[in-house]
Amino acid sequence: MNLEAIRKRLRRAARLMRVSEMGERLHGRDLSVLLARADEVMADTYTFSKTWDMERCRVPFTLPAGAYDWNVVNNDDEEWCFMLNRMDYLEDLALASLVTGDEKYARKAAELIGSWVDAHPTIVPELSTRTLDTGIRIRSMVCVLPALDAVGVLADELLEKTVASVRDQIASLRERYLPKYETSNWGSIQTLAILTVLATLEDDPASDPDWAWAAGRAESQMAAQVYPDGIDWEQSTMYHVEVLLYSLRALHVLEAQGAPVPRGLRGAAERLSRALAAQMMPNGCIDAQGDSDRTDVRGLMALCAGVLGDTALAVASGRTELDPGDVFAFGCDVEDALVACAGEKGAELPLVFDGVDSGLFVARSSWDADANLTEFSSGPLGSGHGHSDNLHVTAVYHGAPVLVDGGRYTYREDSPERPYLKGPLAHNVPLLDGRSSCAPKGSWGYSDFGYPLKTYARHAGGVHYFEGALVGHDPMHVLVRKLVALDCGIWVCADEALAEGGHELVSRFHFDPEARVEAADAGCRIICPAGELTLGSTGALSCGREDISLDYNALSEADLVEARSALSERGGQLWWLSSADVRVSPAQVLRGGSEPVDPALAEAVRFELPGGEFYTVAFFHGEAYTGVKAFALEGVSFHAKTVVVHGVGDARDLTVLRA
Repeated sequence: MNLEAIRKRLRRAARLMRVSEMGERLHGRDLSVLLARADEVMADTYTFSKTWDMERCRVPFTLPAGAYDWNVVNNDDEEWCFMLNRMDYLEDLALASLVTGDEKYARKAAELIGSWVDAHPTIVPELSTRTLDTGIRIRSMVCVLPALDAVGVLADELLEKTVASVRDQIASLRERYLPKYETSNWGSIQTLAILTVLATLEDDPASDPDWAWAAGRAESQMAAQVYPDGIDWEQSTMYHVEVLLYSLRALHVLEAQGAPVPRGLRGAAERLSRALAAQMMPNGCIDAQGDSDRTDVRGLMALCAGVLGDTALAVASGRTELDPGDVFAFGCDVEDALVACAGEKGAELPLVFDGVDSGLFVARSSWDADANLTEFSSGPLGSGHGHSDNLHVTAVYHGAPVLVDGGRYTYREDSPERPYLKGPLAHNVPLLDGRSSCAPKGSWGYSDFGYPLKTYARHAGGVHYFEGALVGHDPMHVLVRKLVALDCGIWVCADEALAEGGHELVSRFHFDPEARVEAADAGCRIICPAGELTLGSTGALSCGREDISLDYNALSEADLVEARSALSERGGQLWWLSSADVRVSPAQVLRGGSEPVDPALAEAVRFELPGGEFYTVAFFHGEAYTGVKAFALEGVSFHAKTVVVHGVGDARDLTVLRA
């Protein structure tokens, strides 16, 4: 092994990242969280609470100083062991040395690397060497080597055995590679980490057989894992982010080092970034969709902008600085690129995202902090990280989350909360008789699932329409949700069901923990940080409480509302959510200008805003196949299945959403 050549490569990497500038660059920023994490590790104490820790654990556990048992399980959860062995705390330690000037942190990082390598003279399958964690670990180990060299704590012996171990770990990844990794974040994390490591350590990485293998697999994975609309196929935002992060890391290092970039990598990173930005709520967080947590993504949006040179992402992030950890992992040049992007004017992301491939649709009134936002989810199941969330609606009112996803809580097989939170009952969906064909089994499997039909979406100015359907069985039935979302902060929906015999349609609504629900004469009163709303329905409403999980390993109680209606063969119910100062009343669809239409065929609701402006929304529940087929709403003629009439003074405007 040519240690001199490897050190030369590490020093080139340090110059490209401008490691020598990092301490001064970060001077004056709030580094308290970073230093607290580093000090914990100095005391052999571990919590896993970084923004993108896939399995967070905020309970601290202290390991015996000296030689760790790298297969230790704490918190009665093997995921704790997996987090320990990913070793991304090495980056905290290396950066802590750079910003404090104290070598002790870097020496601890060197000690931990040596401890892990010594404990694994050969790489054999065990808790500490899972393939996913191995991919993350080799990137973490190699990422800190330039800084450890710059600080002067990277002895020849440690460098030699670390590089040898990394090569052994890469060989193990190739040997244990499974076909299912082609479509799993496990696979892309492994192969992109290999490319990142080899581009850092080798003068001619493309001549390495491991490079050719990893590059080929990465090209295949990007095509398989990232839908054309930019959503990761696994249908879980947390793991969408993991694929995005490793794409960004590989892309940046390869381009900086002048190494070949796998075909499709940049395009995948760009699509993943834009799709993630679309899901960002006005408060900067994502909803806990699939196996995800409520997480602030603005720092990641800033990183995407810097790596990809995307001005619109920089504007959406609202940032001109990277998070300190990202400055360390990506280098000062990426932060400079962010500043350049943020300084450009006029770039803004679209207000609407139609994920026609993934089934995820988003509409927002603006990119301001007090925007209204709607997320409609009804696509394929995805991987074991996907949830039974077909026809789910997330609603944000003036920047405050109101209707939300229930989250994931844990991955433990013995937890009853895990399959429940994956199931339909934990989502804002309609159900036949309160049950579903979508049946989670254990932590990762399903014993049954329905058949989702493609979502229909239409946008007309500040009016948005989403229609989805789910086919179930036992008994055979179809659930249909027709949602109209108005940018002014009104949601009105028709939930419908078709099934032989008599049944009950149940629509469930899970509220953010900061929203409080009270029963009221006109429905339910919702008090949230942005104001007061009313949830009403043509069905019978009832209130309750239920656990949700906005953070891994954490449960919190939140309010729950159900709307119920009886049906025979087919039927439905309307529900609506609007500001408490909006006057809601039934409206009449007329046939031939004067004859009221049977509510079984069409229903309408009028929303009168303060000042006299109104919106009236009409839904047809079926085809008008007999009688006069000329209809009117608020004096406006139409023939369509879903329409909105907007009135101001004497003016009336018709918007056809579904012909």
